[in-house]
Amino acid sequence: MTKNLSTALFILMVAGLAGCSVFPSRAPEILTDHDFGPLRTHATPSGALPVTVRARSVPWLSGTTIHYRLLYKDPTAIHIYAQNRWIAAPATLLKTRVRWRLGAAPTFSAKPPSEVDRLVIVLLRFDQNFTAPHRAFVRLTASARLYDIATDQLIAQKTVDLRRPCAPDAQGAVAGLSRLARKASAAFARLAARHGGVKDPAP
Repeated sequence: MTKNLSTALFILMVAGLAGCSVFPSRAPEILTDHDFGPLRTHATPSGALPVTVRARSVPWLSGTTIHYRLLYKDPTAIHIYAQNRWIAAPATLLKTRVRWRLGAAPTFSAKPPSEVDRLVIVLLRFDQNFTAPHRAFVRLTASARLYDIATDQLIAQKTVDLRRPCAPDAQGAVAGLSRLARKASAAFARLAARHGGVKDPAP
């Protein structure tokens, strides 16, 4: 082995051990987690009895992926954003938002703690839809039923089907869907307030 060849091999070995970028490396993908926005801190009043809130979703919304459809091209295919996701399942985030609203409010019901009403939310649709490559809207469909927890009787129910235009990208999906989720949580909190004896002062 010649001296020059030995020197070249030694240099390559040292560079590899030192982690030097002899060859360009691919930049790592950055995954961003999202929720529906910050919650203001409320002092829970003494004696408050929040409505028990449960939430679930259709199976394809049980994960943390952010979904979109290309209605103009292939309306039956569901796509996901690879570098953005929800920090928890959308139904869980929606439940947290509703509980925050109701947990901040005193109850004026005479029912004992074992008979607090139960609000059951089912998230049916939560996605972004492209009507053209540069035009999109978001949509949220969900239903809620309020039960008397002592008798299991249905007290009231409400379905919301919301949509609004959004930017045609991942950020537009997050911002638009978060806004719809906040609007839906307000509607469901008002349902409990109107029929369950709970006051909802949260904005």
